[in-house]
Amino acid sequence: MEVILSPGRPINIEVFAYVLSVVGTLGDQISTMIGLTKEGIYESNPFVRQLISNGLWLPLDLAVVILGIGIPFLLIRSFRHPSLKGLIAYPLVFGLVRLGACVWNLSLII
Repeated sequence: MEVILSPGRPINIEVFAYVLSVVGTLGDQISTMIGLTKEGIYESNPFVRQLISNGLWLPLDLAVVILGIGIPFLLIRSFRHPSLKGLIAYPLVFGLVRLGACVWNLSLII
């Protein structure tokens, strides 16, 4: 079994993008739910507000993360063309944006 993270070994950008996508989404979900319990903090995005009120925000986020990781993963391994490595940009950017939302939420909570 191969060790993903070890001292002296460079981090694989693909693994990093996938982990960032999961961590960013998880952080945004948790920080939003904590923030909504505080007085004076509310969800300003009307689309997300509607999803939360209908109980669909978590299922939609799970679907987006699974597809956002699964599609690039499968395409890169199925076709093995070097240009498909660019598909890693989606989970990388998505994860960064969600992590940014998490940091923003935490700044409102604190």
